[in-house]
Amino acid sequence: MRNIESLQLRNPNHQAGMLRARQLKAILAGLLATLVLTACSGYERRTTGTVLNDQALEREVISNIHSNPAFGENDHIKVEVHEGVVLLAGETISEENKLLATTLAEQPRLTQRVVNDLKIGRRAGFGGKLDNSWLSTKVNAILVKENPLAGNDASRIKVISSQNTVYLMGLVTREEGERVAEVVRNIGGVEKVVKIFDYTD
Repeated sequence: MRNIESLQLRNPNHQAGMLRARQLKAILAGLLATLVLTACSGYERRTTGTVLNDQALEREVISNIHSNPAFGENDHIKVEVHEGVVLLAGETISEENKLLATTLAEQPRLTQRVVNDLKIGRRAGFGGKLDNSWLSTKVNAILVKENPLAGNDASRIKVISSQNTVYLMGLVTREEGERVAEVVRNIGGVEKVVKIFDYTD
């Protein structure tokens, strides 16, 4: 009997099978822990369908604006979408264009509402665009480091910046949204924070 057990222990197939079983147990334990943490944290994630709808809506709004002859090279309009909410930020040359941008963003059937924060004036120069990009990167990096969200999941927040204003989109509780906004308000270079969150409570 002892010889048979020794052979089994030396059998590479048997050992590999035991290793795979232990690895499977570890993976299942990790998945269970993740599910428990997610349930305890109480936050919701967007479905794949919602993400795809937002991407399609963003493309449609951008197309509507760019194909309209009223907008030209002096207009710089950022379009961001989250949960059917369309954010318009940047610059446009006239109040008429600002109103037209809202109308065009409202046309797609997937649009839930439009937040138009366009400034009237000529588009920011290359340096201004670099500053905006740098500010978004800085805010994202700090939100990863000083993460106020349940589950430590900074990817739940979408950060957009324009003219030193930071726009925050995402699916959060009201308390989480205020905590995130408070972190961002204290970041150097941020002059204004605009919350466009979808609240779960």
